[in-house]
Amino acid sequence: MMKRRVITGMMLGAIITNGATLRVNPEPVREMDRFRLLGSNVGVFYKPREVFDADVQFYLRDLNPTYLRIPGGSWSDRYVWNGNGVYDGNKIDMSKRVKGLWQVDYSDYQPGFCLEDSQGNPYHWHGDLDVAVLHDFVKDKGAEEIVTVNVGTGTPEMAAEWVRWANVKMGFGVKYWEIGNELEGFWEVGHIQADGTQMTGELYAQKFVEFAKAMKAVDPTLKIGGPVTANLRAEFLEATLRDAGDWLDFISIHTYPVEGHLEKPEEIIRQAFVLEKPIQRYRSLIERYQSARSDEIEIAITEWNSKVQEDRTTGDLLSGLWNAAFIGEMFRRQVDFATHWDLLTETEEGGHGLFQFVGRCMPKAQYWGLYLWSKHMGNQLLETELLGAENVYAFATRDAERFYVMLINVNRDERVEVDLELPQLKLSDVGRRVTLSHREYFWDPYTHQPKWSRKPSEQDFAMGGRLEVPPYSARVFELPLEGARFRSELTEGFGDEPFEIMLPEQASVDAPIEGWVLLRDDPQDPRGVLQGDGAELLVSGPAHIDVQNVSLKEAAGRFFLTPTGAGTVTVEARAGNRVVKQAVEIEKFQERTEMVWQFEDRISDWGVRSDYTVTAEDTVKPNQRVAAVEIDGFKKEMAVFTIPEGVQKKRIAGVVVELGRSADFQCQDQEVAVRVVLQSLSNHWIDLGSVIIDEEVDGWKHVEFALPDATFRQVMSGAYAVYFELYSTGGKSAPVTGKIYLDNLGFILK
Repeated sequence: MMKRRVITGMMLGAIITNGATLRVNPEPVREMDRFRLLGSNVGVFYKPREVFDADVQFYLRDLNPTYLRIPGGSWSDRYVWNGNGVYDGNKIDMSKRVKGLWQVDYSDYQPGFCLEDSQGNPYHWHGDLDVAVLHDFVKDKGAEEIVTVNVGTGTPEMAAEWVRWANVKMGFGVKYWEIGNELEGFWEVGHIQADGTQMTGELYAQKFVEFAKAMKAVDPTLKIGGPVTANLRAEFLEATLRDAGDWLDFISIHTYPVEGHLEKPEEIIRQAFVLEKPIQRYRSLIERYQSARSDEIEIAITEWNSKVQEDRTTGDLLSGLWNAAFIGEMFRRQVDFATHWDLLTETEEGGHGLFQFVGRCMPKAQYWGLYLWSKHMGNQLLETELLGAENVYAFATRDAERFYVMLINVNRDERVEVDLELPQLKLSDVGRRVTLSHREYFWDPYTHQPKWSRKPSEQDFAMGGRLEVPPYSARVFELPLEGARFRSELTEGFGDEPFEIMLPEQASVDAPIEGWVLLRDDPQDPRGVLQGDGAELLVSGPAHIDVQNVSLKEAAGRFFLTPTGAGTVTVEARAGNRVVKQAVEIEKFQERTEMVWQFEDRISDWGVRSDYTVTAEDTVKPNQRVAAVEIDGFKKEMAVFTIPEGVQKKRIAGVVVELGRSADFQCQDQEVAVRVVLQSLSNHWIDLGSVIIDEEVDGWKHVEFALPDATFRQVMSGAYAVYFELYSTGGKSAPVTGKIYLDNLGFILK
């Protein structure tokens, strides 16, 4: 079957949006060292061979960040920084744990270790790096450390001894210290106290004072920050300013503002502009509780990224555009310093990191977003007004010799032309434009890694008052004043296979298939492969294609196939004197069930954790063991099963399980239910559904939960756990007692 359809206005080039105007006031509205916004986080859990890779070293130094934060997010609240007398690098001396606290010998230093939980149980993996290495790493980059001390499982003494070792003994001179990490969050070790209560803002403020007093007794010059909150809300912040504000030198917050369900570029990019009201709120609270020190207390964002979920949008070009926009937003809203989360991508899909290893170090788009601000913007922020352009965003800065205008265009198919109004200035006849687009960076959606990554390209252009921005790109225009010189060398072109089609090897018949036509610069024949900067597409086999022609002016043109049945689909692309073909096998998967847990083996082999006690019962079913969760209250996490190796994760289309309850099961809420969730690396929470526990005593219910949307199968390669949560459909959260039984747990595979 072959289908050809013309998309009007998109034949061999992009739609052009005219009539836009950018007004720039040449007088600065804020001046700061922009490098204070370009920091990152470095974790003890990274692989040393990657951290110390020569390319990572080069790229990080080239970025010139002012701050690097250690030892790594949530690890901070379960990390014993010094293992001397407790941990010899191979085993932990459990006798050194007294009343839940570790008796570390601070007279010397040995690499530390990580804890599993608030009870002080050792973690199965203690990290690949140590504190001494991280301190040296930061100093080697010419940066300053921000250290987050352990409040979740640590003590004020432990924090004070770190200060003594780092600043008095070793001479690292660490100025900025944070008290704990995201302790208002249920995911954080230390949120739940020994008596079962949750961390509150008032309790955190109390701990903050205890830690700050101990640490400043060692080094009074420290700047100490908190509450290191996980969101932009101010509940913990107000309590900290009110009850501990005399000890607070900087406000520390984290933000991942993009909600997980948002996928459209225009929806995602808008969430970069969320700081105005929160920052106003923070400053009003500072003025209310610490008016005498309002000019001294800084505002820091020590973790930031687009969203918590590490999926494609944190890996592809959009992440670079988003980062560039958010740095501009922080500059505009007067954030004092910031550290991006994080340095290295560790997950299979997307990842938060600035770098990813694909045989060698590859800077991700996230890095290039920071790079644009590092190399091609100034320290004096200007006021801008952009009129007549949808889904386009503008920032402007200056220095003594140049103006810099950054335009971010998230329209996939629209090239934008903007008239510049910059009054009362004489500019040079020639400017320079620096571009980050698909020509510079492309994320492979099938292998989940950069296909290519290079420095944003630079071109001279004639100053005519009109600025042109390609589709789906960020472009900085360097506008020298009359007589000024350019500051960098031009970068154009790189060698590689110039023309190809990208498709997955296999796909399902019940979901659209994304495909790409790619053009890279060929130094032997940089433009000869093209006629009109585009490619004509033909399709054969059981599928329709949504476009007949794609633009390749910016190196990548996207199309979609809609399967009409099973079989081989071949896409052919023609551009100039070149023809390429690529096939995809469309499968109509047959559904089958794979039982993974029958609970006949040892509990230690189940890979389960729970807020409750989990046992093996052999009296519920004849000659068969089942898993029993002993419910005593209403804690959310009933049972979490880690998916073992060998399961065909890419084929997961749902979960099957048998559920039952004990004879003594009681709950005042007749709508108590068990909710089943798949947790995935790329879409953290896929809610499959719930079942009310209303069976007769000794009765069983066989339940099948299917993925709510076939597109979710695209992320199943990153699935790692099945969650069973206690859930009230009526919202009462009434106490529950008794046992809930699980048996024959497995997956629907397609």
